[in-house]
Order: sequence, then structure tokens, then C-alpha cells
Amino acid sequence: MYWFLNDASLQGQFGESGEFEAVLRALLGLRAAKPDVRRRLRATRSFASSTVSNHLVVRELLAGHRDKDLKRAVLDWLDRSGPFIDDERFPEADDYFEYEGLDITSTGLGEAARRTKADTPSTTFSFVGGPKNFAIHPLEVDHGLPEDRLGKYRVPNIWDPQDLATQVAALEPAAANWAELLQTARRRFPNLEIGPLERNPVLAREPFEASIRDRVLELLQILDEYVGSRDAHGKESKQAREIIDLHFTGEKARFTGESSTNQKDFKAAMIFDRSFGEGEFFAHWHGKISHRFFRVHFEWPLDGNRQKLEIFYLGPKLTKN
Repeated sequence: MYWFLNDASLQGQFGESGEFEAVLRALLGLRAAKPDVRRRLRATRSFASSTVSNHLVVRELLAGHRDKDLKRAVLDWLDRSGPFIDDERFPEADDYFEYEGLDITSTGLGEAARRTKADTPSTTFSFVGGPKNFAIHPLEVDHGLPEDRLGKYRVPNIWDPQDLATQVAALEPAAANWAELLQTARRRFPNLEIGPLERNPVLAREPFEASIRDRVLELLQILDEYVGSRDAHGKESKQAREIIDLHFTGEKARFTGESSTNQKDFKAAMIFDRSFGEGEFFAHWHGKISHRFFRVHFEWPLDGNRQKLEIFYLGPKLTKN
């Protein structure tokens, strides 16, 4: 499944930008929380030039915005990181599509129509309001010039971020045991090396809980994003440093190293054999889960020549007397 921002639905209808900003923030939140949204929600490279109000396009609205974090996050998405429809446009020999007489060939709706025609699951995300009503499902798109119609395609359409969240959740059944959780993590996080942790008898004896599952996936996602934001030589980008500042420092840090006392007293418990390659690693850095005092131990610091970060342990805290 792919979702495409329907830039044709931005028609200058947001006299007050707050409603438009609320939708943007919801989409950004889903991108941050759901890897599938980050990979599969696509926009045209011209989306930032779409008209929000009578006076402003998206880029102009953000340029003067007081919330610098919102400005940076949206422009990084829509100006730089994507993913963009233009970079992987679906091939179509007779490439002309209309919606209610409007040429939408090069828009997100046009891309969704091309893929719908090819039986590739696709949905548009539209913005409500404006002269043309895009807040309907499905959107009936005409293929071909008006004088030579080639077909009509019913494109699935949503306009509420919660509907997007619901569709994403339905893509993959939630893991119901430790083995399924780790299988899910291996699929979702390509920058991590996750060995057969489910074979650890310590974890096997622990009852599975959905709350721990969700927390584990949150922690692994952060680690995956950190590794993915380093360059090929292991140099940290600005995004990587922000992840360190936000999640590895301060009283509420999600990731910490063991105290010097625990490093000494429990060293043997925190030395792990590598599942990928040879040797051992003293992995005292861990992600913290307060419920039932679970921990995720991982390779840290990550050497510059390492392209992936290894996860060594999932289970109850190792430093208990």
C-alpha cells in the first residue's frame, strides 16, 4: 500500500492556517511513529508550492512560522528527504488524467490513479474544503483526453489522519509473542543487527505483554534512525546529534550506560557473543522499559566503520542482585 498527498486538493481554502497546520502536525507525528508511513506516504516535489490560502503557498507559510521545529521538520520532508512521487513515477503510456475536468496528471492523485489502473494498492490523502470537493471516497478519475476517454478509475481516498493511522495498523498484524516481535523488528529496522534473541531462555520464561512489545519497537526505531542518519563513513549528521541530545542525555534519557559499579559487578552478564561476525562485546548501554524492568542492550558506541548496530539482549534487567 502507498499513500499519496493530493496536492490538487490544496486550493487556497485555509483562510486560517491553524487547521492546515494541525493536519501537518498529525502527519508528521505518524511519520515519526510509523516507519511504514515514513516510507510509503509520498508527495510531489512541487507540493511545498501548493496554495494554502489566498496569499500563501506551503513554503511561504512555513518561512515565517514561529515554530522552528515544525518548519524544519516539514521542509526536511517536503524539500529534501521525501520520498517523492517524481523519483519513482509509475509508467503509463497514455499519461493524462482528470478529476472533474481538472488536469491532475502530475499530482499525487494522478500517481494514485496510475497505480490504481495497474491494480497496485494506493490511496490519496486529501485536504478538506475548497471549490472542488475532495473529501469523498472514492475519487472517480478520468483517464485520457476529454475527446478520447480511455477509462475511469475509482481511487481510494481519505482526509483524516486517524484513518491513515488505522490503515497503517492494518498492514501488519501486531506481534503476539517474543518471536513475532523480533521478526517484526528485523523487517522494520534495516540498520540494526538483531540475532536470535528469542532463543534466550531468560526471555522465553517471561510472559509476553503488548505494552512491552510497543516500547521495544519504539526504542529500536530510535536506534535504527540514528544509524541511518550517519554517512557512509560513520560521521554523524545533524539529525544523528539531535537523536543523541534527545534520547541519550538528561534525566529522562531513554538510553543510558550502566554505572561504573554495575559495570564492575555485573560485567560477566553484559558480555555477549556477536551473532554477526566474530568476537565478544561488553554491552552495558541499554534502552529502558520501566514496566517489569525490561532492558534492551546494544552495541555502543558504534565505531565509524560499522554500518549496522547490533542488538544483544532483550529481557529483564541484568543488574539485579
